[in-house]
Amino acid sequence: MDSTKKIASRPKPPHASSLRPGGDLALWIIAVILAVVSLLVVYSSTGASTYNTGGEGDHIGVLVRQFLIVVMGLAVIYLVHKINYQFYGRIVWAAYAVALVFTLMVFFIGEANPDAPDAPRWIRIPVAGFTFQPSDFLKVATVMVVARELARRQKTIASQALIPPFVPSRFRAERGTRILSETTVPILGPILVSCAVIFPTNLSTALILFGTCFVMLFIGRVRPSELLRLLLILGVVVGLAVGFLYAIGSPPKRMTTWVSRVESFASGGAADSESGGELYQVEQAKIAIAAGGLTGRGAGESIQRENLPLAESDYAYAFIIEEYGALLGGLGVLLLYLWIFFRAILIFRKCGTAFPSLLVLGLALLITLQALANMMVSTSLLPSTGLTLPLISKGGSSELFLSLALGMMLGVSRQVGEQTLDKPKAESLLE
Repeated sequence: MDSTKKIASRPKPPHASSLRPGGDLALWIIAVILAVVSLLVVYSSTGASTYNTGGEGDHIGVLVRQFLIVVMGLAVIYLVHKINYQFYGRIVWAAYAVALVFTLMVFFIGEANPDAPDAPRWIRIPVAGFTFQPSDFLKVATVMVVARELARRQKTIASQALIPPFVPSRFRAERGTRILSETTVPILGPILVSCAVIFPTNLSTALILFGTCFVMLFIGRVRPSELLRLLLILGVVVGLAVGFLYAIGSPPKRMTTWVSRVESFASGGAADSESGGELYQVEQAKIAIAAGGLTGRGAGESIQRENLPLAESDYAYAFIIEEYGALLGGLGVLLLYLWIFFRAILIFRKCGTAFPSLLVLGLALLITLQALANMMVSTSLLPSTGLTLPLISKGGSSELFLSLALGMMLGVSRQVGEQTLDKPKAESLLE
């Protein structure tokens, strides 16, 4: 009787339909801080450009637009975090198919930045009149698929080959057809297809996606020998393809752009004389960081906003350091992204089963790796990539899809607290 009363008196976990936000409080705090930083950076960095447009735009208009995007992002986080992760397991392949189709459409009806007309990345929605970047959607969908397919194979993945042997005799002896159908196509297929579709117009995004999925494969119990074999095969294939294109004298323009970026970075080339040149951007980013020093020039006191191209997007980190200093601005923003990854690890450890664990880890890696790549470009540790600073830089689709990712992470953490995660034995990841 007493035990029955104790059970009846236990408080019930909050239901997902409750309007009260749930999930990891630290992730909510980070999301709000990044939203505030985004408004400050975009408003301050675009001030001069909007005043000099000759009536084509206004300073307040830019702030209002970014404010609406930030509010939409927070709304997406809130709405998505109310969805149970089990729903994603049912729609992963449908979501992936839609994202892949939209990304392929970029090659036919996509729009490009005037500075890079050979790299279309956006699709314009005719009725709504706005553009979005399908690769942002494809990144999230690919992580979802890989997490789901790895989770389904946790009992056998450690003893399975990831890629069948290429020698015909061994292919037959080791049942290569079964390896293709059971592991290669469902697990590696989405990764390789997504990267192949993205890399012609956005190599850096493709590399970040591959790196994220590679870590997921390792955490998901794929044998290290199989991962090493994958890297060797990809290295040989890519090397032969690039060598062939250069041998016939017709490498794609984007490929020569990547090569020139790497060569210029390796040689420490002098700044380009053109105000829009990539080397010019790097030099101006260095000046902005030097001007900021440890403590910064102060909010709204930038002297580089008129000289630093893309201060509101690609080089937002350099702009932050100029106004807020290397300590508060530079180190503070870096710690925010590392904090996201740290919180993801804590959620990962509490899940106990593969799908939600790998989903949270993969989404956190997408955000963190993109942030680190952007910071390394701004500080001249990497060649120019064109990647924005997640959830801070001016933008639309990138903000919304990364908000979607953060919302999914919060949704899993909410279910951890409510104890509504499934416990299928086949998906146990932390034994």
